[in-house]
Amino acid sequence: MLLIVGLSSPAVTQGDSKRVIAYLANDTLTLDSRATTVGGLLDELSIELPSEGMAGLALDAALTDGMGIPLNDMEVVRGHDVREVEPVVQFSEGWRYGPAGVEIVEPGLAGQVRTDVTLFFHDGQEVGRRQRETVLRRMHPKKVVYFHTLTADDGPGIDEILKLRARPGSHTPPPARYRRIVTMESSAYEPGPQSCGPFASGNTSCGLKAGYGVVAVDPDVIPLYTRLYIEGYGYAVAGDVGSAIQGNKIDLGMLTVDECYDWGRRDVKVYILY
Repeated sequence: MLLIVGLSSPAVTQGDSKRVIAYLANDTLTLDSRATTVGGLLDELSIELPSEGMAGLALDAALTDGMGIPLNDMEVVRGHDVREVEPVVQFSEGWRYGPAGVEIVEPGLAGQVRTDVTLFFHDGQEVGRRQRETVLRRMHPKKVVYFHTLTADDGPGIDEILKLRARPGSHTPPPARYRRIVTMESSAYEPGPQSCGPFASGNTSCGLKAGYGVVAVDPDVIPLYTRLYIEGYGYAVAGDVGSAIQGNKIDLGMLTVDECYDWGRRDVKVYILY
């Protein structure tokens, strides 16, 4: 018959942390415990003793800091194992012109977990088992993107937008397919020194040639290099940023100052494309 020191037992009452030394037949263990009695310490170690207990061991004895616990009739065996945790696969979707396909954008990394096991034996019988896991290396998921093929319903690609650089106007209809529509406050700029200061190079912060078809956005709202359709302006690429362009604001590339004055400030619908 075994005596199990259960969670409802007074022996498991929690107190201040204390360091005790357990003397076993084949080893000596230094342990940190919050138990208040010797029986509570055994419960922490998941040890179940025979009903007659062990000679000289008082389970109800108070546990004190620096105390030695005689477990001379008990042996301990310790071991460990390290196992690999294979990376999980995270799928996402993307869209682009060209063939559809699956691409691995991050290969992932297997994790490593060490399991330490301590077995307690009394008279050749296992009476307790303690197990602890330690993460040696975190698992990083394998990221895979499935790319769909864009079609004419999605509007022109980035290269085509930058090649055409169509003059702004309402003559270009929006695409049949898009992610979402956002209403934004729009303004306009020209790439010369009057709009961009005396050191204007004519290029955007991304290295694109400023002008028609290139707009400045807040990248926290619209990621750079996103394809857009803007009502009254046409197709554009998010290819620049600006200190005044925060939140739902967008600055549209023009070629002359007069065009910028003509545009002024107005709310526009911005189609965010795939």
